[in-house]
Amino acid sequence: MKKMFRLTRRCQKNDHLRKIWMTMKLTVVLFFLAISQMMASEAYSQVTKVSLHMKDAAVKEVLNKIEDKSEFVFLYNSKLVNVDRKVSIDYENQKIAEILNDLFIETDVVFTVVDRQIVLTNVADQASFMALSSQKEKTISGKVTDSSGATLPGVSVVVKGTTLGVITDADGFYSLSNIPDNATLQFSFVGMKNQEIQVGNKTKFNITLYPSIESLEEVVVVGYGTQKKVNLTGSVQNVRSEDLAKRSASNTSVALQGLAPGVSVVTSSGRPGYDGASIKIRGTGSLNSSTAPLVLIDGVEGYMNFIDMNTIESISVLKDAASASIYGSRASNGVILVTTKRSKGDGLKVSYNGYVGFNTPTALPDPVNAIEYMEAINLANANAGANQTYSNDLINQYKTLGADNQNRYETNWRKAVIKNTALTHNNSVSLTGGSKDVSIFANAAYYFQDGNIANNNYDRMTLRLNTDARINNWMKVGANVNIRQSKSISPALDTPESIINKATTFVPIFSGLNSDGTWGYGQNGDNPIASAETGGLNTARSPELALKGFVMINPFKGFDMTASYSSSRLETKSDYFIKPYDTYEYGVYKTSYPASGTSKYEGWSQSLSNEFNVQASYEKQLTSHYFKALGGMQTSEKSGRAFSATRTGFDFSGFEDLNNGNITTASNSGSHWNWTMLSYYSRINYNFKDRYLLELNGRLDASSRFMADQRWGFFPSASVGWRASEEAFFKPLKNMVNNLKFRGSYGTLGNQDINDYYPYASSISTGYGYWFDEILGSGTTQTQVANQKISWERSTQLNAGMDVDFLNSKLSATFDYYVRNISHMLQQFPIPLYVGLSSPWENAGSMRNNGWDLTLTWRDKIGDVSYRLTGNLSDVKNTVTNLYGKQYVGTQITREGDPLGSWYGYLSDGYFQTQADIDASPVYGTKTNVKPGYIKYKDISGPAGKPDGVINDYDRTILGNPTPRYEFGLNMSAEWKGFDFTVFFQGVGKKEIYYTGYGARPFYIGRSIMRNQLDSWTPENKDAAFPLLLIDGSGSNANNIISDFWVKSGAYMRLKNVVIGYTLPKNLLQKVKIDHVRFYVNGQNLFTVSNAYKGYDPEASVSSGSFYPLMQTFTFGVDVRF
Repeated sequence: MKKMFRLTRRCQKNDHLRKIWMTMKLTVVLFFLAISQMMASEAYSQVTKVSLHMKDAAVKEVLNKIEDKSEFVFLYNSKLVNVDRKVSIDYENQKIAEILNDLFIETDVVFTVVDRQIVLTNVADQASFMALSSQKEKTISGKVTDSSGATLPGVSVVVKGTTLGVITDADGFYSLSNIPDNATLQFSFVGMKNQEIQVGNKTKFNITLYPSIESLEEVVVVGYGTQKKVNLTGSVQNVRSEDLAKRSASNTSVALQGLAPGVSVVTSSGRPGYDGASIKIRGTGSLNSSTAPLVLIDGVEGYMNFIDMNTIESISVLKDAASASIYGSRASNGVILVTTKRSKGDGLKVSYNGYVGFNTPTALPDPVNAIEYMEAINLANANAGANQTYSNDLINQYKTLGADNQNRYETNWRKAVIKNTALTHNNSVSLTGGSKDVSIFANAAYYFQDGNIANNNYDRMTLRLNTDARINNWMKVGANVNIRQSKSISPALDTPESIINKATTFVPIFSGLNSDGTWGYGQNGDNPIASAETGGLNTARSPELALKGFVMINPFKGFDMTASYSSSRLETKSDYFIKPYDTYEYGVYKTSYPASGTSKYEGWSQSLSNEFNVQASYEKQLTSHYFKALGGMQTSEKSGRAFSATRTGFDFSGFEDLNNGNITTASNSGSHWNWTMLSYYSRINYNFKDRYLLELNGRLDASSRFMADQRWGFFPSASVGWRASEEAFFKPLKNMVNNLKFRGSYGTLGNQDINDYYPYASSISTGYGYWFDEILGSGTTQTQVANQKISWERSTQLNAGMDVDFLNSKLSATFDYYVRNISHMLQQFPIPLYVGLSSPWENAGSMRNNGWDLTLTWRDKIGDVSYRLTGNLSDVKNTVTNLYGKQYVGTQITREGDPLGSWYGYLSDGYFQTQADIDASPVYGTKTNVKPGYIKYKDISGPAGKPDGVINDYDRTILGNPTPRYEFGLNMSAEWKGFDFTVFFQGVGKKEIYYTGYGARPFYIGRSIMRNQLDSWTPENKDAAFPLLLIDGSGSNANNIISDFWVKSGAYMRLKNVVIGYTLPKNLLQKVKIDHVRFYVNGQNLFTVSNAYKGYDPEASVSSGSFYPLMQTFTFGVDVRF
């Protein structure tokens, strides 16, 4: 008869170690080792001495005390060994072996010492083991891991039908001696599927245990609830908190980049506190309304970049209509659900995660020095037939004597303004604790990022408190509190982007810092060094308070009801004071900059948000049929107000309050707004045997942005799923394909989030003059035509997907194809000028996004190395399908049949090499102004639709599109004996970028030239990278118009993240009562492969030369858990 055992491991000091945390689940462990392995390990017990003084103590208390005072761990079967027996002992410096002999004298308990483990059993059981060991036997060994390759400590390895067994050590290893050939080994672990292996003639078995609950059944967060992954019929991407935290990124949007297919995150700036990240899910969703996804933090709309990433439990991205339509009009661009951590009620735990490091720009333009500049200017003048600006004698003085910054100036503006490194650090402390009735999760964090110019930094302090309390067995209440205080500092006289622009494009022979320490004259007094360091400070503070309370009741099985109320308040307080500085050149005072003198600005704005939600759900399993219905109601109210004031003329230094300025220059303004929405929503789920799946969603929204008769919008969706792998005919394939599911969905979403809270109403403006009886008076007037019939934009989405797992989930794949049609777009069409009013909003126009998402994951193990590879690839193609004949034309064009916002210009055909080439070809502009070395443009069309020998607007065509396509990510991670290693690549396969103005064009309106632009056309350098070098003093150089010569490929591949970590062994931490210590180094944006503009990051947003470089980051961190 099979014996049942419950071996209890008594080692509280090891409860929380990293590799042993799973052993807390261990309730059934069988452990005996062969006699032949025991003799060599008994010495420790024979020499180790302890002191024990205990009265009326249970035997198990004595064993626990011995564990505390030694390195031993006791293993026993509580049915065979009476550990509740009371004893009194008094030992001083006594050997452990002698204590145990006394403890079990006159009992049938015997003990065996194996290394640092002591196995207790009784005489009868030992005799049965000895009988077994007399047969033909051998030693069996191996290692046990889970499906991800992580080692499993505490796994029970038992010879079936006996008590002979062991548990795996901290590294998952086991060894059993005296095992007969006909034995069967049983491997068991709580939460894992048991496995049985026939020994036969083998001596080594490496075993992989899989969860007893399939990974497909893991619970993921969806709209207004959770669902098992196995039952999902929509397109939902789940991102683990571990993947986010390992990135050590400055905010969540940066960490999310490349982790979820179909989610496009473009980080355009490295400015402290502002990464310029734009997030789009499956393409651009509107022409004029918001294109950003709805972000919900624990069910409340919020800003995910303002929370500490160590508080995030998971992120779910809802990409299709089936998963997002329950949020109705707010979900047209997808939904990102951020779930923060909560206490599990398993005792007090404290954790700390912190890092410190530095940022350095990924790329910067390389401007020329003074000599290179003067020589290039002279060449440009010669090309234009003008006299040289700088004499050869002056150039020779620079070459022989150098600059003294008193008579001969040379300023390396980039070096003087831009710091190569800037400090960053983050510190996060979390506390969890409680009981089964009351639990709490608390986190306090501080983040700091210094900027790469003077007086530019950002810091953020956050505090999060999530509490849960169970009132009785059918009622639970909870509250969430989130407090944030952030502060951003930047120069007041100019934006950081503009200062960096000037630092990379100002002429190097301008004076920056004179030899006597005074400020140089710069360019007409504008000196970016002085602007950054002494021009005053711009300080912005943003305190935020968010509260949420909820109550959940479960009066009977299957029924749940939840009510919640949330309120948030976000304020922005900003002020700056501009301090002019004096400039000098050649020892002479030049001017004070700015000439307007001192000025002061103060502004304040506040936005309030309140939401109330009540919902109920009921689920029921009837034999093979599962039903669940959910219904709810939600009200949302947002309001805001703002005011600001300015003054100039502050005569006394240090007196910077507004009332000290010149009252005659005072100005102020104020505004307010409000918006409300009422919503009803529902969802019905049905499945048959977890094989055939159906989900229906619907939401009815009413928005105050529309008139009463246009206010309501209904947004339904339906989705189905079929788990083909659960069909009987699929059984022969189960060993190869253990899961196969097909999904399909169709639904409608809405959008009304335009930058106007009253788009249906006329605009009335003040400040207009009227004549009455020859007297001019002030008044108001209507400035925009009203349209009371406007309503929701609509987005219909079709999605077809497949989920498949191969080889016991070693290889997993998910694929989705979708078509997204956006109609009734809100836009303004031109009206005749004689109306004298701006256009009204109208529902007109449509466009389509179609694309696909693919994710592949491979998990395996080679020897002691467990590894995981995850790759994702996605593409979306945008087409404007109807604008009612209208088109928007500039350097970008939006018109029917083409992608939204495509670059629009001329096609180049190399350079004109000779005058004869010019005479024989059509040119842009007048032929007398065109020289050899100019860019040659193609004549592709004319008024009749064919080439006409003239280069004009008819020859413009689409040159590319700035929207990323073929976005990809590849994450590779591995673990080996405490070391962990992660490499993450991310990139874009296709996009086009176009820069113009300062920096992108040589000698553009009084600025300098980059070193790579010196490779310009000459008769001796006809294949140069740049055309004939000219001074573009007015910005009208024919070479500089938009063409495919200047539209560059923005495709790139970036080594986004590398992490190397090491977790200290548990035996080093036991004595100091620490559960887990991990040290790590992290590098971000380590290198980029790209053919974009040299000196600029392909992701950076560059506007006429103004930009803030993206950052390469190196950090060192530690993660400690107590």
